[in-house]
Amino acid sequence: MFKHNLKLFLRSIIKNKTTFLINTIGLGVGIASFLVLALYVYNDLTYDHFNKNLENIYRVREGESVQTKGQLLPQMLQEIPEVVDGTRIFDWEEFRISYNDIAFLENIKYVDDGFFSVFTYPFIEGSSKNAIGEKYGVVISKKFAEKYFGSESALEKQLRIKFDDVFLTVKGVVDIPANSSVTFDIVASYETGEEISSWIMDVHDWYNTFSETYVVLQDGTKPEDIKTKLQNIVTENFLPVGENKTDLNLLPSKEYHSVVESNQTLIVILAIIALGIIGIAIVNFINLTITGSMARIKEIGIKKVHGATSRTLFQQIMTESLLVSFIALILGMVLLIVLLPAFNQLFEADLSFDPFENTIWLGVLALIWGIVGLLSGSIPALFWARGKLTQSLRGNVFSGDTKKSASRYSLIVVQFVIAIVLISGTFLVRKQIDYMLHKDPKFDDENVIIAQLDSWQYENPKTTSQNFKRISEELEASPYVESVSFSGNIPGTYNENYNVFYPEGKNNTETLYLRKAYVGNNYFKTFGIALLSGSGFEKNGLSHKNTVVLNKKAIAELGIPNPIGKVLHEGSESGEPYKIIGVIDDISYQGVQHEMQPLAHFYSKQESFTDWNYLSVKAKKGSSLKVVDLMKERWDKVLPGSTLSYFFADDKLNEQYKEYIKINTVIGWFSILAVILSCMGLFALSAYTTARRTKEIGIRKVNGAKVFQILAMLNKDFLKWVVFAFLIAVPIAWYAMQKWLEGFAHKTTVSWRIFALAGFIAMAIALLTVSWQSFKAARKKPVDVLRDE
Repeated sequence: MFKHNLKLFLRSIIKNKTTFLINTIGLGVGIASFLVLALYVYNDLTYDHFNKNLENIYRVREGESVQTKGQLLPQMLQEIPEVVDGTRIFDWEEFRISYNDIAFLENIKYVDDGFFSVFTYPFIEGSSKNAIGEKYGVVISKKFAEKYFGSESALEKQLRIKFDDVFLTVKGVVDIPANSSVTFDIVASYETGEEISSWIMDVHDWYNTFSETYVVLQDGTKPEDIKTKLQNIVTENFLPVGENKTDLNLLPSKEYHSVVESNQTLIVILAIIALGIIGIAIVNFINLTITGSMARIKEIGIKKVHGATSRTLFQQIMTESLLVSFIALILGMVLLIVLLPAFNQLFEADLSFDPFENTIWLGVLALIWGIVGLLSGSIPALFWARGKLTQSLRGNVFSGDTKKSASRYSLIVVQFVIAIVLISGTFLVRKQIDYMLHKDPKFDDENVIIAQLDSWQYENPKTTSQNFKRISEELEASPYVESVSFSGNIPGTYNENYNVFYPEGKNNTETLYLRKAYVGNNYFKTFGIALLSGSGFEKNGLSHKNTVVLNKKAIAELGIPNPIGKVLHEGSESGEPYKIIGVIDDISYQGVQHEMQPLAHFYSKQESFTDWNYLSVKAKKGSSLKVVDLMKERWDKVLPGSTLSYFFADDKLNEQYKEYIKINTVIGWFSILAVILSCMGLFALSAYTTARRTKEIGIRKVNGAKVFQILAMLNKDFLKWVVFAFLIAVPIAWYAMQKWLEGFAHKTTVSWRIFALAGFIAMAIALLTVSWQSFKAARKKPVDVLRDE
């Protein structure tokens, strides 16, 4: 029987190529779209699930900050029995790492011995046992190993630090999962770090707050069970009783990504889009299958005359439906494999699809196939099997009660609600991006060219420093240049460098965390940062020792009236004093989407220019390209053999918005897809409806109805459902937009024009879709329509 039904299926495909292609491509695209979004959402929801101790791993925080005091973990392990394991991670310094002729600038993370018992990464070479216990022993990532050693084994290979005679020995290689919140290229013990940089010793200080701390609690222990003990540790070791304002808390490691790193609004949006797309695709497939079955009603009548039973007819349509949906499923997986690299590149993700490795996807695919195949087959099969013989031979099995069409129209409404919400969302995201790009950041990043110094690649620091100074002086003398400045930070790259400070005359427990940036002469001039009062770091840097320039936010939170000339103490044992010489506006150095933070600019007169990270050059208006050429020429002349690495300041700042541009791109593409799929469903329903009303149209034309009147009558019935979908979509879209905008410190407004434009687009596309079927029906001659009556 199956063989016979398969032959009939192949004949049906050959006879109805267009219907078959529309069905399979529509469902296949819908499945591929659903899977790629589902993969991203699943990857985000299963962050860190490879860790065996995941349920008991917690990240220690001070308030909302993940940076903790360096001496905290040793005291926790000593004084809190419920803390059974833990590790600190110190991530600050970068070094030139080389192997033979291969050299790169790399970041080394220093960790405690418990690191690999807390985080159970899979080792592909070596073992976690005592992997970093030996001095100069390190563990590297698979990516790092491939970069330096290719396909060779990395074990016991020697990596050189800078240009010194200090070598690190590879003791293990781990394959870090793509959805791990703790990643690294190279890790070493604190003992190894102290041999490389003597100042690593400062990590073991109560005043050093640059460590991340993770702990493993005993089974059954909850964070609130040890909160008092945790606070007591700081009270007894760091601050006097009654003056401890440090808010220590434990955040479950499994929640860290979703709470801190992940854009949960985006995840919810993608999950809704994924379900919406697959829902639209399935409904369309069912509608198109039912519509296609109408053309075969007479065929079924003839088969009944020749003795076909209801059972054989049911088996035939179910076989065809399951085969078509299976082909669409295969097409969807092929499209997914083809499109996944582009999606990974867009989202900087590392998603992969292997249903045999992760059987949850086999279940998802089987569920889709079962739902689509059974529903799309059973509905027309019931009509075919139960239809009266006379109706089948006359081709009107599907004529009947018009009230039953309400369910089909409701599905079209759902499809267009999703489409209109997505279109509206696309316009709002674009509007917010434009708002952020054009909002005044309170500094001038135009015509600023920034050279990344990359001093790590030069062997002689003294000569390199002299060369950097020479280049800066020659650039400053150019008629095309307004100013030049060295700095450790630039807008868009201010790192997580914080410390506590308190004003002179106040208790050293009344502190404020300030983000620190180190800059040189003419920094404020180069970036057009206006001073509200006082002065900046001009020439003659010797006068700026132990001085600081604060932003308005810092002044307000410190509560210092008339701040110029006042002294600010760093909240460490030394209590290093800094004289406030200037106040600047609250510049948006992280992008305008973030709240302003208290910020302190410190003058740093580096002994060597190689200690700076950037050389910023402000070009005169219209001279940027000339300055770039000049910089390249000076670089080639003074530093032969090296390549100038440069970028424009405004491009760097705009990188802060790349995540939102990705969101806009994804929502935009899936909006288009949702509209196309919705129109396919509308096309199927309009074909079905006009076929049912063929006799009515013929009678109306006999009674004098014009083509445009028939067209208006048919289109009106469809467009009213699109209008109904618009009325439902507007409040849903408005609510979603307001929730999304809550995450921005500075935001655009939700304009009625967004909804009007989205509704117009949906209406116009829907009108074009149904007009084709309506026009064909209205053009038919009455005699052809009514000759069988």
